[in-house]
Amino acid sequence: MSTTHKAVSVPTTTLLRMFAAMSGQTSSLRITLLYGLGLAVSSMLIAEEPTHSPTVPIIPPSISKIMPAGLERGKTETFILEGRNLSEASEVLFDAGGMTGSVTQITDVPEKIAAPRAGEDLGAQVPLGRKQTAKLELTIAKDVLPGMHRFRIRTPLGTTNMMAFAVGAFPEIGGTGMAEAGTNLPVLPVTWIGTIAAPGAKQSYEFNGNAGEELVFRVIASQLGSDLKSTLELKDQEGHLIASAGNNGNEDDAALHARLPHSGQYTVSIGDRDHGGGKDYFYRLDAGAVPYVTSVFPLGVRVGNSSEVAVQGVNLRSVQEVKISAPPSVEGWTTMPLEINDTRPVNEVKLAVGGEPEMVEHEPNNSDETAQAISLPITINGHIDGGAGLDKGGDEDYFRFKARKGESISIDVAASRLGSRLDSVIEILDANGNVLPRATIRCLNQTTTTLSDRDSRSTGIRLNSTSELHEGDYLMVGDELNRIDTIPDQPDADTNLKGIDDLRLAYLGTSPDVHAVNTPVYKVQILPAGMNTPPNGLPVFHLTWRNDDGGPGYGADSKLDFVAPSDGEFILHIKDVRGMQGPEFAYRLTLRDAVADYRLKAEPENPNIPRGGSTVVTVSVIARRGELGPIAIEVQGLPKGVMASEAAIQPGQDSTVVVLTAAADAALDTPPAPIAIVGHEKSGMTRTANANLDRALQVASITPAPDVVVTTEAKDVSIEPGKEVTVTLHIDRHNGFKGRVPCFVQNLPPGVRVVNVGLNGVLVPETQSSRTFTLRAEDWAEPIRQPVYVVGIVESNAPTMHPSAPLLLSVASRSQTASRATDSASTVNR
Repeated sequence: MSTTHKAVSVPTTTLLRMFAAMSGQTSSLRITLLYGLGLAVSSMLIAEEPTHSPTVPIIPPSISKIMPAGLERGKTETFILEGRNLSEASEVLFDAGGMTGSVTQITDVPEKIAAPRAGEDLGAQVPLGRKQTAKLELTIAKDVLPGMHRFRIRTPLGTTNMMAFAVGAFPEIGGTGMAEAGTNLPVLPVTWIGTIAAPGAKQSYEFNGNAGEELVFRVIASQLGSDLKSTLELKDQEGHLIASAGNNGNEDDAALHARLPHSGQYTVSIGDRDHGGGKDYFYRLDAGAVPYVTSVFPLGVRVGNSSEVAVQGVNLRSVQEVKISAPPSVEGWTTMPLEINDTRPVNEVKLAVGGEPEMVEHEPNNSDETAQAISLPITINGHIDGGAGLDKGGDEDYFRFKARKGESISIDVAASRLGSRLDSVIEILDANGNVLPRATIRCLNQTTTTLSDRDSRSTGIRLNSTSELHEGDYLMVGDELNRIDTIPDQPDADTNLKGIDDLRLAYLGTSPDVHAVNTPVYKVQILPAGMNTPPNGLPVFHLTWRNDDGGPGYGADSKLDFVAPSDGEFILHIKDVRGMQGPEFAYRLTLRDAVADYRLKAEPENPNIPRGGSTVVTVSVIARRGELGPIAIEVQGLPKGVMASEAAIQPGQDSTVVVLTAAADAALDTPPAPIAIVGHEKSGMTRTANANLDRALQVASITPAPDVVVTTEAKDVSIEPGKEVTVTLHIDRHNGFKGRVPCFVQNLPPGVRVVNVGLNGVLVPETQSSRTFTLRAEDWAEPIRQPVYVVGIVESNAPTMHPSAPLLLSVASRSQTASRATDSASTVNR
């Protein structure tokens, strides 16, 4: 059998994307990824042999595309999957019952991969799994809920990433646009399936309509991974525009509804808002006189209660109110679907379920003088809609409440998350309607941003100078207060700011914003509100109790954790940050005692665990409230033969690592096991939280033995603040794997990082099996004792990560260090 070899170049972002969620972990992780994976150039040979061959890395299977992107329920259809290493697929896992599928045919796709271009292809050269297409025969039962669903495919090399597809409720029509002359026009409702194949193109569909008919047109694209940012236009036979949508909205998927003015032929056209096009601009377009909800009020119900919800929309069969019954108990942020006469509207509408007493706002409450009196705890259901006689430029609501000095009150807005058009902003005023100071921000030194503009999400920011900065410092960037996570020890690299769930964090109620090049950046000191500071030639900022966007998990909704500065009355002010208003601008405003709370995220969601080896799952706090003690992490439901390490998120830290290890005799044919990753925090009372609460198909699988085993010479190391210590790691390669192994150190405590890693990071080249690296503890590192792990990466389009046994790291207290220094000095003096 002849074998062909290829040198494959993969962009650095292929690997970085997998590790992005770990960016809040340690400096060593990011430094190694940036310099070890991002800038090194090294060719690797890949044998074109079956994916289970011992001469190539064990690369888990992956799916990149499904065509078409959905089907009508009650039907069976054959889909084409594009992916890698799908051979011997044995099972399709779905997120709901009523769906079955089987992979009936797998075809290898020849790849012609050019050698890397000098000066252009700077990404690491890594192997790719065998490129393949597969036929997936999929059957959807008639009673499966329409909407978005997801699946994974199981192979001997593990489970794939999760792939989304749509289940429709209407007959489907494929095509490229306008029907040919003489053909019969479809009878609505239907789902048109198509692709905007060329930049700037549009596709049009004709149909017959009757005067007075209320038609709904809704695009499903972005949720399926399409690049389309859709626009819709509805025209009559004479070309008169009846309605349009998508040109000015923030949503990528357009929807419009319109009453037809007369009977006759109509045309609906779909295009891209940015005039793009291509094979990845595909869509599904639902059309018909179907139920569609434009607004609901209130946006939720109290747990265990029944309530009447007013609904507005089209084709609701004169329904104006719907009775809903909330579940008897909930965990954290919980929603339930709205059903109308036992059917769901074509657009999914969610209602919040809360635990506090509820009330409805009463007009007039549009000024501090007319502020509505409330008692805590409370959830207020209201509108920003401009009452009678008000200035139509914008409405705003005020509520007056009492608090004691030092009392902590949690304030949350739920609006945008529930489909409301409100982009809220809230602030706390004193009893006379004056802004209430929160903190004084004193600037200590100044630098500026450079290289490029930065958006409101990214955690990386390029600074002209970092000479006076340290990890943990607060920065004022424009009107945004950030905190430094890591500072690179290499030139031409970003400083990383604290972030959660791939979003940059802003502190003390400030909100992430866009920052242009040359924006001033100040290292700052946070002082009590109203504190006078000696002038130093730099600005002084005064923050008030105000918030626009609440951060990860909140989107455009606001949140504040208010601490009353004195006994007395206070006023809560809420409005739309753009000054907009209307019946679609509903909100739920909750005020309650602030109690410690948290939410967790775990990645990967489908750990593939090598038999006789280990892999890592990173568990991160993506939202926290109040002071928390250690959060112990438990993994439930693991397959037989798999064990999880003890792990806890310590106070002052954002994440931890759970190591999953499969026994050497663990059965490879063990089915993927549904798992739950649960946090247990106890500070006065036990608080339990499930990671990835809104995600399905969290499964663990056992895969063949690992390509590499990572060990460290030391089993425990001690380090003093301001000092360094070296660690030697060893790589044992197996299965014929001969490639390089980038490594990073995970679960390092704050203030400890890998230093002097050089351009290639902690990299074990192809010809070596050991590497020594240096850990440094900053002067401010706090004493702690916790396990850390050296993780080796087998690079590919779907990298696998292989942790060492725990390396117990101890950071000495500064008092111990000082004591030893004093003793040493005394000895010298004697």
